[in-house]
Amino acid sequence: METNYINRSLTDIEIFIMGLKTEDSRNQKRMNQTEQLMWGVSVIYVFIIALKFIMNTPWFEKLGGILTLVALVAFALIFRNYYKEYKSVDYGIPTIKMLQKAAIRNGLLQSRGLYILAPLILEGIGLNLMMFGNFAGLDPLYRILIFQMSYFFLVAIACLIGHFYWKKHQKPIRDHALALLKEIES
Repeated sequence: METNYINRSLTDIEIFIMGLKTEDSRNQKRMNQTEQLMWGVSVIYVFIIALKFIMNTPWFEKLGGILTLVALVAFALIFRNYYKEYKSVDYGIPTIKMLQKAAIRNGLLQSRGLYILAPLILEGIGLNLMMFGNFAGLDPLYRILIFQMSYFFLVAIACLIGHFYWKKHQKPIRDHALALLKEIES
């Protein structure tokens, strides 16, 4: 009995592309929802900052609000870019190129992810300045360290959750794309 590897590979690729389309569609929707959330929270922060100016709060709380607002707008723009990227995915390009792009798009560490660091740092500084007055009984250095360690802990938990999500949803796609690429190229 002879196995037809060409037909099996085509069927495997077709099934893979259907799953890839589903996951890309899910990611596109999630990026759009996250962008909308960031714009909504930004609007709330505009009101918070306005109240801080009206109530004549200390300068560092006003600056913290502005930095946090800038970070939220940066997050919204980054997620808009991700949404556009998922929206413009082309499945009609040559198979090898499509598999390469799918493997890169579904990889864990991507160079485009470094853009998130700047808003994360801005948000940490902004929130720290906004909360600085809440820990008045402590030395200023301890206030900063306590908040930054708490913020770093929350970011680490978010990264861990993101890693588990990636491992469940994107890693199998990336691994399958790489396996198909290896099979096609050999």
